[in-house]
Amino acid sequence: MNRKTHGRVAFITTPEYRDKRASDIDSWVYRHMYQLCNHFDVISTARTFGYVATVINRPLEEVDTHAISEGCGFSIESQEDLVRWRRTIEGGLTSVGASIKGMIEVTFELVEGRLDGVFHFTDWVDVAGKPDSMVLRREANVHNILIASDVHTARAALASWMSRLAQSPNKPLFEPRPPKDRPLVGIPEGARVLALIAHDGMKLELCRFVVENVRRIFEDHDFILATGTTGGWVKRFAVAAGRSPKEVEEKVRPCRSGPHGGDVQIAAAVIRKLCRKVVFLQDPFAAHAHATDIHLFEQAVLLFERAAVAHDIEVELATNSEAAKVIIGAI
Repeated sequence: MNRKTHGRVAFITTPEYRDKRASDIDSWVYRHMYQLCNHFDVISTARTFGYVATVINRPLEEVDTHAISEGCGFSIESQEDLVRWRRTIEGGLTSVGASIKGMIEVTFELVEGRLDGVFHFTDWVDVAGKPDSMVLRREANVHNILIASDVHTARAALASWMSRLAQSPNKPLFEPRPPKDRPLVGIPEGARVLALIAHDGMKLELCRFVVENVRRIFEDHDFILATGTTGGWVKRFAVAAGRSPKEVEEKVRPCRSGPHGGDVQIAAAVIRKLCRKVVFLQDPFAAHAHATDIHLFEQAVLLFERAAVAHDIEVELATNSEAAKVIIGAI
């Protein structure tokens, strides 16, 4: 199907929201999902994707058909009309993975500038208990991307977009965001990748670790991922320890700072099986502004073995320098 899309958005519903407000989601799908998928590329987590598929393929009552007609802008009068509605939604909606894996992928797309909006149907209580939801909301605010957490706000956002498209069909709906800070680009499958992360109070400790083990770190790994300021420190200390500036520049891939999504970028490398070794020196005595991001990253590394969708991911994680020596083979 040939579609002219005007942007890329995420559509997500939490399990609690689906349990408590299924009728709201069903109404949204009937009235608005066609327009969303007809004009935008839409990504979703696997369970939401499956829920939408169930809704659009279940037997329809007359009230449902009427709602679909109102939303589509054409009357549903035949089976062919229904097929057109279903195929438009199926053609515009893509699953990026289940559970926390899918949430990391969605947040990763946002951090790297490939999302123009997020419809994340959830309750406040629901968000408070889910670090992945908190991170998504936080990064949407950090990067100033529209996020709607209920059907009413989402409906208003979609109506605004449709109005702007009707008035200026050839004008871009969203401001372009030039690509930058995309550290995973160019890392091939099978590459030996080490991630280095440190809280502010542990950056010097990490640099000491790099200096003491600089030969093993740079000779045994093809790429080194590091968040924000840490990446700059690692580069300078590695050069001071005798590694060539050219080698250091080629191998060290700086991610964004932690608060701006660097932890999410490394978590994405983990779930994509690009990175199997992570040194994450944590300061146990300090609070951090992006603690939810840190929790999300820890979930990506520590909990995936128990997640049915990602049971085959194996990652070595060190949270202090002695453990770090073990995973790089220094002791």
